[in-house]
Amino acid sequence: MASGYSRIVTVDGTAATAQCVELPTPPRGTLERIIITQLDGSAGAGDISVYNRKGACSTANDLNVAESGSVLTVDDEGGFARVLFGADHNLIVGATFEVKGCSTAAYNVTHTVTTVMSSTLVVTDVTYTAGGAGGLWQTPPFISTSSPASHLVYSGSLASGSLQAFDIDRGFENRDNQSETMRARHAGLWAEFTPATTATYEIAITCEADSII
Repeated sequence: MASGYSRIVTVDGTAATAQCVELPTPPRGTLERIIITQLDGSAGAGDISVYNRKGACSTANDLNVAESGSVLTVDDEGGFARVLFGADHNLIVGATFEVKGCSTAAYNVTHTVTTVMSSTLVVTDVTYTAGGAGGLWQTPPFISTSSPASHLVYSGSLASGSLQAFDIDRGFENRDNQSETMRARHAGLWAEFTPATTATYEIAITCEADSII
């Protein structure tokens, strides 16, 4: 049994800056249409990608992982990566964590902790190549994903002023951490929105919500 479901989210966009936007939807359903309207400022283009998992966005971590946060810097410690976190990491030797968005791409991989230097600093098994800065880190999802390999539900380019995409007809199910319990607790979709112009936008979505009775 399915029922119609529509929501509008207001977003304060910054030019050329990606941000993760929660799209309130049921945990599972079919995405039918998406409409983006620019409300103010000079007309500009942009891009949007819609995912069924928060951590698929480049600017966000997964939900419900054991530990996560921001990376401040990556430096050299005896030829290996020394990672400084933005807050207490609560990691132990042998723990693994994933990094994304670091300025040095070689560190955007899975790290294993070899030494805990302080509550915010660890050394990992990843070879040091050059100084790095920024990005996010998280411990792995409770159940690693293998299928689908991509969490992309929809991707489109925003023409100057607005985007209207109809008849998308793409089924989705919230895949945060690939845990059935966690999937059922959260909205199904997340958008990574990158406008070319600093302005206020509305993202309107319509979907068919799957209901289980």
